[in-house]
Amino acid sequence: MRLALLASVLLAATSVEASGQPAIHEYRPEIIVTSPRVLGFGAQFLYEQHLETNTLAPNERTQGIGIVSPSFLHVRAALEVRQVQQPTVLEHRYIPTIFSTIPLGAGFELRNRTRVEIRDINRAWSRRWQNRSAFGHDIDIAGQDVFTYVQLELSYDSRFSALNRIDKAVGVRVPITSKSSIDTFLTRQDDTRRNPRVLIAGGALLRVAL
Repeated sequence: MRLALLASVLLAATSVEASGQPAIHEYRPEIIVTSPRVLGFGAQFLYEQHLETNTLAPNERTQGIGIVSPSFLHVRAALEVRQVQQPTVLEHRYIPTIFSTIPLGAGFELRNRTRVEIRDINRAWSRRWQNRSAFGHDIDIAGQDVFTYVQLELSYDSRFSALNRIDKAVGVRVPITSKSSIDTFLTRQDDTRRNPRVLIAGGALLRVAL
């Protein structure tokens, strides 16, 4: 049943192809490295690219640093500073974030990320509120526990005073070692303030804790 659910989300995400609706297509590799923790706190370093799928030309490049807190009652906090480069835009983001995990029983979890991006886009300031919720479950694949999930993210942009972006995703997180894992995912993004409004992205996120 879980695989059927994942398949249905995958079909929904890619249905834009069947309808002939124009869309942006990207590949998104990302890495997050967390330093050894001191008193439960760790420094984070991240790098991400958004690549056009046909030519691998960079549409966006992000690099950043941050600090993450220890967990308390399934809740932890983070603060990040990011620099985002696009062909004609340079942006800096200052991002406080709250993460929470809610066990639902029977092995299911609800993982939530709520954050505010304070954005300096070519010296024009704005804010973006985002909430991401992932519903998932570990499944056994060849003796390995793999976390499979479906995910929904809502974004409100102060530049438009509108809830303008919705992301729907399906993903799989596979442990590599006791301190590293890799997520592979497929996302469909609908943004009412972009033309074309639909973006389809596949990617991989490597997490490493030192």
